[in-house]
Amino acid sequence: MDYSDKFFYTKEHVWLKFLSDNKYQIGITNFAQDLLGDIVFIDIKPSEIILENQPMGVIESVKTASDFISPADGKILNINHDLIKMPELINDRPHESWICEILIIETFNKNCFLSKAEYLDQIKN
Repeated sequence: MDYSDKFFYTKEHVWLKFLSDNKYQIGITNFAQDLLGDIVFIDIKPSEIILENQPMGVIESVKTASDFISPADGKILNINHDLIKMPELINDRPHESWICEILIIETFNKNCFLSKAEYLDQIKN
């Protein structure tokens, strides 16, 4: 699975893709999908404000349920309803299957996130 240089990554295995201004699509990495196994349910809770490092929903797989952790303070702008209806789409293409779009409230600080190289180093250990 190719990891994109255009994404930012978190230690919680979330990727962020810049859209415009402070708007980002977010999803889970291939590594996270492999750990979870086949994903069967995604529940994202629409909220006016989401807080960094707090759950904004749940991802369930055949193995377990896991919180989907917010990568920054912000607001959910859009939820990928196709993915909510067919969560199995994320199993084959996690880096192309965005879960939601967020508006980061404060100025985006890329130093708070991992580059592709840093993320790959993290998951190798």
